[in-house]
Amino acid sequence: MSRQIGEVAKLAKVSIRMLRHYDEIGLLVPSERSDAGYRLYSQHDLERLQQILFYRALDFSLDTIHQLMTADDFNHQQALQQQRQLLVAKIHTLQAVLSLVDDTLNHCHEDIPMDPQAMFEVFPELTPAIVAESEQQWGHTAEFRESQRRMARYSKADLQQMKAEGATRHAELERVFSAGHPPHSSAAQAAVEAMRQHNCKWHFDCPPGLFARICAMTSTDERFVKNLDANCPGLAAWQAQTAAILAQF
Repeated sequence: MSRQIGEVAKLAKVSIRMLRHYDEIGLLVPSERSDAGYRLYSQHDLERLQQILFYRALDFSLDTIHQLMTADDFNHQQALQQQRQLLVAKIHTLQAVLSLVDDTLNHCHEDIPMDPQAMFEVFPELTPAIVAESEQQWGHTAEFRESQRRMARYSKADLQQMKAEGATRHAELERVFSAGHPPHSSAAQAAVEAMRQHNCKWHFDCPPGLFARICAMTSTDERFVKNLDANCPGLAAWQAQTAAILAQF
């Protein structure tokens, strides 16, 4: 059964304009056209739209979704499995953050001081030396100033969410790397792109080329390599290779 664009828009809770845009960029091209030229969407088209919306729920950019879903090796079922794993990881992370919020509320209600380590366990760890070095190297850039501006306005809850999301993204990097996906694979590129998007969301707009340069730097600095490779030796270099490939698109 084929459905017209208005029916699909209402069904998927998206705009007709969005569906037209997806068609124009080749992301979701309707399988059929009526004699009058109207777009007609098949069940397969609906499944593809659902997959697009899954990626959007995971904060993937439209450019990344397009790149993934138009790749020669794209597999619908494998993508669903990956999306499920990312969503489960996100749920676990949010549950951990929610648990910390509940613990904090309980201590507030009971007027009992909270253990300092427990209070700050989800915050990013930045040593004074690294902060000073970053400011010296990048302080003159617009990106550094933007990151500082954003960090200054974040609440504790924002910082908890930032670290939790970062942990989720890093866990997915480790999973994809450990599964043996090469840098040119769609799975590797999706995981690394998610890290770039995380940076864009919380710190500063980071185009693929800039992100590739940052990854190249962290893959040669033993302090970053030690952290990135803690559970998966070779992860830092793999991430840098993948980011370099993404920057070519």
